[in-house]
Amino acid sequence: MKDSDMTQEQLMSELAQLRQRVAQLETLEAECKRAEEALRQSEERYRTILEGIEDGYYEVDLAGNLTFFNDSVCRILGYSREEMTGMNYRMYTAKDDVEAVYKMFNKGYRTGKPITGLVDEVTRKDGSRRFIESSFSPIRNREGETVGFRGVARDITERKRAEDALRESEERYRNLISNLSHMVVMEIDSEGKFTYVSPQIFDIFGYTPEESIGLAAFDFVHPDDIEKCFEAMATQDEVVDLEYRSRHKDGHYVYVSTTGKRLPDGRGGENRVSVLRDITERKQMEEEKKELEQKAQMESRLASLGLLASGIGHEINNPLTGVIGYAQLLLGRDTPEDIKKDLRAINEGAQRVANIVKRLLAFARYQKPERTYACISDIVAGTVALLAHQLETSNIKTNLHLDPNLPWTIADIGQLQQVFLNIIINAETEMRLTHGKGKLSIKTEKTDNTIRISFQDNGQGIAEENLQKIFDPFFTTREVGEGTGLGLSICHEIIAEHAGSIYAQSKPGKGATFIVELPVVAEEAARVAGARILVVDDERLILHFVSRVLTDEGHEVEIVDNAADALRRIESERYSLILL
Repeated sequence: MKDSDMTQEQLMSELAQLRQRVAQLETLEAECKRAEEALRQSEERYRTILEGIEDGYYEVDLAGNLTFFNDSVCRILGYSREEMTGMNYRMYTAKDDVEAVYKMFNKGYRTGKPITGLVDEVTRKDGSRRFIESSFSPIRNREGETVGFRGVARDITERKRAEDALRESEERYRNLISNLSHMVVMEIDSEGKFTYVSPQIFDIFGYTPEESIGLAAFDFVHPDDIEKCFEAMATQDEVVDLEYRSRHKDGHYVYVSTTGKRLPDGRGGENRVSVLRDITERKQMEEEKKELEQKAQMESRLASLGLLASGIGHEINNPLTGVIGYAQLLLGRDTPEDIKKDLRAINEGAQRVANIVKRLLAFARYQKPERTYACISDIVAGTVALLAHQLETSNIKTNLHLDPNLPWTIADIGQLQQVFLNIIINAETEMRLTHGKGKLSIKTEKTDNTIRISFQDNGQGIAEENLQKIFDPFFTTREVGEGTGLGLSICHEIIAEHAGSIYAQSKPGKGATFIVELPVVAEEAARVAGARILVVDDERLILHFVSRVLTDEGHEVEIVDNAADALRRIESERYSLILL
């Protein structure tokens, strides 16, 4: 009984323990169910979050096969979830980027550290390409071994295209700025220091862009122009245009023209962007043009005064010749001393007037030429030699055809050289302005008793309506300051004094030919004795005085006071000398 009772107690105890264990199991089961539910809810929330984010989330094993991914990965690559499951990264990574992606995963495996900022190109199902930026980290098991990778991928195609477009735009901008003939400067208004300078600064100021960064704009400005520049910069005008002198690196100053505008700097402040041009050459040309215009105006006034002086001198000389001539004739006669004294006073006074007239005629360039026996071909060759450098610089090729047997003649070498210089310089200017180069042919030859010199160019030519005007004083087709219109008129006067002629032949667009003809005058022709002489002058006083003097010298003299009678005499009579 007692042993069986103990057994029953034991059974009861074990039963109680069993019930307690069952209760514990039931509790544990309930907790497991709650835990499972919590885990399910957590996984659901986790999955919901992953599916809701724009970026792609993925997990791959060590072979690179997708083991988990959200819908964004499908959207990025264009595949369905079924198609993506188990897909290897090599299947959608662009071929050019496969090796780089492998190296990054390998680096993550070796170091065990997260990898960020991996940019690669992927190929979508439809064949289009997208740029992806990824960051991933290793997945470890309980033993700490890396068994795969989890990461986040973002489609940055639009951003990449925008960056590429911006980079290309900036590159085009820099290329444009670098190839401009002008210089571009950006400066901070508050301090006036350069923050960007284009490469042209070296051509204008001798500085490299690197040397100029941080320099103040006013460090370059000429002291006399600083106030003008400061006032312009201080205005609130949207655009400011300035011309001023600016210092070169070697210390000399150049003229620059600046156009500046204020632009926001993106930080709440402003930058002034300026474009600079080197206008030194233009300024020098303007100064030279101004000087030439002033010189031309002065020459024009002097020429007018010269014409006036020439006319006045001529009008005075006519009666003055008679006064001096007859005074000297009377002084040579046997006259009382008191009368001779008066005659000397008259003669001295008249001589003073004659000297004044002589100076007036010298001012008017109306002196008689100093004639010598000369070779015209030598004068032409010497003139071309004087201009050789100028012609070569202007790309003018000169061909000389000079007659070696040309007869010598009486001429003023200096005056003829002035004529030839003027014709050649005019031809050089026309050819240079028309073509930037040219061909000039110069020829000397004898025709009958005349020396002919021709200057043929291939310039623009002369308009038909201007051919008869080019030798008129002050006639010119050039711009103001580029010609006075006196050169050819002086040439005409000089050749006329040599009893020659000068004229031009031309057709527009086919160049021009200037021709100078000079008479062959033998050296002995200047000496005439016991000659039959015709004197022509409209001043009766001069006619009688000259006739009296020449008759006393033993010559046969006839006088005429008008051109028509003189021509009739010449047609029927022969004279050794004609004085006009």
